[in-house]
Amino acid sequence: MFSLFVVDKRKSPDYQELRGFIPKALSLKFKGVCKGLGRNINAGLEEALEGWIEQQQQLEDSAPSELSVAEEVTAASPAVPTIAYLIEETLSNRDWVLGKLAADAEMSVERINELLEGDRPSDVELQKLAQWLVKPDGEAWEEGELVDIRLAEDLKRRRQQKRSR
Repeated sequence: MFSLFVVDKRKSPDYQELRGFIPKALSLKFKGVCKGLGRNINAGLEEALEGWIEQQQQLEDSAPSELSVAEEVTAASPAVPTIAYLIEETLSNRDWVLGKLAADAEMSVERINELLEGDRPSDVELQKLAQWLVKPDGEAWEEGELVDIRLAEDLKRRRQQKRSR
């Protein structure tokens, strides 16, 4: 039988308040995502903490060789990142998958794959991606930063074209 019983988490012995300080931008981003998904912030925090704890346990359980590979990849990060590199970094986040990024950015999976292969993003695509690509520290990329990165990519392409002529 269906029950409409609701638990008052503030009074329940099964729940406890957890406090801490995080960057304001991250807090606003989290609240925006919860609101966009129609989720209660408490449920979102619980989900995020469970995922983080699971990730930490998996890191503890992983073999040293996997950790050394991860360190090598981190050390090999380009000085001036490419849009493809930023997408790869975003997708390396356990919570992100290609389909989710495509849906959130309102782009096709096919187009995201083309960008991963190094295709040049349009201004509109940069606007869409700026809302969803995240830096390694969890901060969102600003559209202006992505435009600067695209300009660096364009310059690199031009130099390569001149060398091949």
